[in-house]
Amino acid sequence: MDQIESILAQNEKYRLDEPIPSEREITLVEAALQTELKGWYREFVRLGGLNDLRFSAEILSPHELLENQSYVNSRAYVAFASNGCGDLYCWSVGESTAIFMWDHETNQFSEDAPDFVNWLERNRF
Repeated sequence: MDQIESILAQNEKYRLDEPIPSEREITLVEAALQTELKGWYREFVRLGGLNDLRFSAEILSPHELLENQSYVNSRAYVAFASNGCGDLYCWSVGESTAIFMWDHETNQFSEDAPDFVNWLERNRF
């Protein structure tokens, strides 16, 4: 079992029963962002992770990625999650696997986790 799938397989009762975003929706968002979404994000979405209520950060739907990108105002990062206080978690458009936090007060990016799985495990209750 994959690491993301294993994390999501715990406590199924905390999932909302909402549809999983379609491949077409994901493709349209990629075109609008002019970059491919990370494989781990696609997997998380495909496995129903967006409907999981057991995370301390809200992981954004493909449509919400577009809405929140204007806050980050950078083509080097894509915002994929919110801490609910105005800060956003981002991935680098490049080859880096690290997760970065964008601080809305300072407009600065800082590394938050070495990769998505570590970030996901840390943000799960």
